[in-house]
Amino acid sequence: MSPDHTYAFYGSLRRGMSNYRHFENGLEFLREVVLEGYQLYAMDEYPYAVRTDKLTDILTVEIFRITDPSIERAIHILEMSVGYYYDEIALHGKRVGIYLYEKGGSETLVKGGDWVQFFGSR
Repeated sequence: MSPDHTYAFYGSLRRGMSNYRHFENGLEFLREVVLEGYQLYAMDEYPYAVRTDKLTDILTVEIFRITDPSIERAIHILEMSVGYYYDEIALHGKRVGIYLYEKGGSETLVKGGDWVQFFGSR
């Protein structure tokens, strides 16, 4: 888990989405960022992202500090139980946690990398 309790969320934990509403009392929104080098896929009603290192592949994330240790543990358990792995990115000189998949599959590629925009248009 993140040493600074700071995470980049790109799917159901973004503001207004289903898991955000469930955990919002322990989440402090910091900012929205677009990361280069990631692709986003739609897996039914949940997304997953993979690292590609191609600058043309982008992913919109929201950066949160988790203020409640029990919520941080619950999110970690949730993410790990459905196949994500934990990784860290450097952002503004800090280490930020992110949950990713190892590789993309045959699921729908979310062009533009923004889950909230994609999910809202379905």
